[in-house]
Amino acid sequence: PAQFPRLWHMHNEAVTTFDWPIVPELYVSQTPFFNAGAYGIDQPFIVIHSAAIELLDDDELRVLLAHELGHVMSGHALYRTIAAVLALISLGALPALAGLAVLPIRLAFLEWSRKSELSADRAGLVGGQDVIAAQRLDMKMAGGGRGEAFGGALNVEAFMEQAHEYASSGEGLDIVYKLLSTLALTHPMHTVRAAELQRWV
Repeated sequence: PAQFPRLWHMHNEAVTTFDWPIVPELYVSQTPFFNAGAYGIDQPFIVIHSAAIELLDDDELRVLLAHELGHVMSGHALYRTIAAVLALISLGALPALAGLAVLPIRLAFLEWSRKSELSADRAGLVGGQDVIAAQRLDMKMAGGGRGEAFGGALNVEAFMEQAHEYASSGEGLDIVYKLLSTLALTHPMHTVRAAELQRWV
């Protein structure tokens, strides 16, 4: 409450909105890279990067906090922590053949991680109650910048057109390219997330 009190207040609003009995610990990490996450096993906690606080307005921050709370409520923090450990082990500590043996498990975890993001996006929308703010959040994560001049150059309608265009392009090699370009990602592309959330609405 004494550090980033407005952020703490919005976090408590999200917890109250979902009637969740525990207020997860909330941390701010000083980093120039936009991100946030829910981590931990017994008592999951949420970390918001300082870049997200600088870039987002209050409505977008509400959506982001509700998104991360959605991860906590769904039990995703446990599996995300396991997936992170598994990724570290498979990349660094195992011989090449053992790494190949672990690869299908790692790919399955990555697919699960991408789907968990879509579920948490829905929680973000329910908690924030503002579909335009949720779309702006995806747009800023995709390529937003700091400052009034740059912020004014972003257009939600154009971003959503791009999202629908990407979602509807699905012929021949396009499908193969989409599949191969997302296999190693932990999160779906932001245009995909925006289109999926609009479809859910």
